[in-house]
Amino acid sequence: MIKVVSFDIGGTLLRENNDVSKYNLNALSNLIGLPKDVVKNAYKDVFQKTKGSFKKLVKDFCNKLNIKETQELIDFFKQKFNNTFEQLDSEDIELLKTIKNKGYKVILFSNNCCLVKSTLKNSLKDIVDNIFYSYDLGYTKSDEESFRFIEKKLHCQASEFLHIGDTLKSDYLKPISYGWNALFYGISDEENIKCISNLSDVLKYLD
Repeated sequence: MIKVVSFDIGGTLLRENNDVSKYNLNALSNLIGLPKDVVKNAYKDVFQKTKGSFKKLVKDFCNKLNIKETQELIDFFKQKFNNTFEQLDSEDIELLKTIKNKGYKVILFSNNCCLVKSTLKNSLKDIVDNIFYSYDLGYTKSDEESFRFIEKKLHCQASEFLHIGDTLKSDYLKPISYGWNALFYGISDEENIKCISNLSDVLKYLD
């Protein structure tokens, strides 16, 4: 039986602005001339799994990839972390309230960077039970340790969680592999993947 409903933040509850594609991993990979997978792993290890000042994180990232810390790269990260905003639609806030009023715990679970300014903890403090960011956990949604930590924190079993997110691997396949229930907020051609096109469809999967 589901006891905890978990939502991804960026791309699921939060609508990213139009400039996001200018500062994603593809753009970063093109900027420094390294394969995307290599850049992605370094980005996760530094910006999503650790905390520190802007200067420290950029330096650690460059050291990890053994690349020069150029002004262009510094400007890229300044723009990347200044171009994120957080504003939930009223419909999504009402959805969280509805789920909460049905007796479920509601949590947010996100791969994020400590440099991103967040107002969610204050604006949702009466609705959301916990917000788990990867940089606080030291693990991302690709790591089993993050799931085990949350289970222990909330005193619930893996099978009692339902996670919803828009990234197939980290928001669906990984949670499923670690024993959670999950819904993919998107479209998939694979029949065995449970997809929803509207967040309100989550209610259909709750007792």
